[in-house]
Amino acid sequence: MNHTLVSIILPTYNGSRFLKRSIDSVIAQTYSAWELLIMDDGSTDGSFNIITELQQTDSRIRYIKNDSNLGIQKTLNKGIKEARGVYIARIDDDDVWAETDKLEQQIDFLEENPEYVLVGTGVIQIDEQDQEIFRYLLPETDTSIRRGLLAQNRFAHSSVVFRKDIVIDLDGYNESSEVRHVEDYDLWLRMGTKGMLTNLSMYGVRLTLQASSISGTNKINQFYKNIILIRKYKNYYPGVTKALLLGYARIIVYRFLINSPLKGIIKWAVRFYKKHL
Repeated sequence: MNHTLVSIILPTYNGSRFLKRSIDSVIAQTYSAWELLIMDDGSTDGSFNIITELQQTDSRIRYIKNDSNLGIQKTLNKGIKEARGVYIARIDDDDVWAETDKLEQQIDFLEENPEYVLVGTGVIQIDEQDQEIFRYLLPETDTSIRRGLLAQNRFAHSSVVFRKDIVIDLDGYNESSEVRHVEDYDLWLRMGTKGMLTNLSMYGVRLTLQASSISGTNKINQFYKNIILIRKYKNYYPGVTKALLLGYARIIVYRFLINSPLKGIIKWAVRFYKKHL
C-alpha cells in the first residue's frame, strides 16, 4: 500500500443535507493516508455539529471555517494552502465517491506515471433521492482528452486527483469573476499545459443533480464563460472552430428553447449526448 499523503478538499456552505454521506464515502476508502479538509464557507445550518461529531471518530478530518462567505474559488485556494499532502483530491458536499478503491487507483496511477498531472474518473449522475439518472465514462487517453477539451470539460470536479505542486505553480484556482462557476474547467486547461491528463475507466463518483446547485442555476452564464475559455486557450488545444460552434449552439438551445414545448425532448437529447460523448 502506498502511503503518500493525500489532502482531500471538501468545500461546503449550508450543505448539511448531504454532508455526512459525502464524508462517509471518504472514510470508506481503502487508501488510508489522507487528510480531509472540510472548508466551511460561513455555513449557518447544522454542518458544524455533523463535522465535529465525525471528527471525534476520525482524527484525519480537519475543520476550517471562514469568518465570512468567501465564495468557492477563494475557499478552494485556502484549502490548497492548508493542505499537507503531495496530492489534492476533490469532493463536493453533495457528492459521493462510488468505489471504495477510487482514491487508491488514482494515487497508484499518479505515482507510477509522473508525467501525468491530473486524473479523473467516470460519473454516475443521481437525483436528490439517490436514484441513478444515467452514467457515463469520460475520455481516457491524453490525446482524446486534448482533442475535445475546448469543446467540453472532460473532468468531473468531485472525481479528480491532481499534483499539488503543479497547481501551486499555477497560483491555484483563478479567483476572478471571469471564470466564476467554471473555475475548475479553467484550472484543467491550465494544467494541461504542464503535463498529461487522464480519466480512469471506472465510475468513481456519484454526482447529485440539484435544481438549486451552482451549476443548475448558472447554466447559461457558464456557457458564455466557456466561450471565453475557448478563446483564451485556443493556442494550446486543437478543435477551436468546432468548440466555438458547439458553445454557441448550447447557448441558443438553453436560451431560446429550454422553456418551450420542446423542453422534454431537449432534456432527453442532453442526457443521450452525455451518455454517448
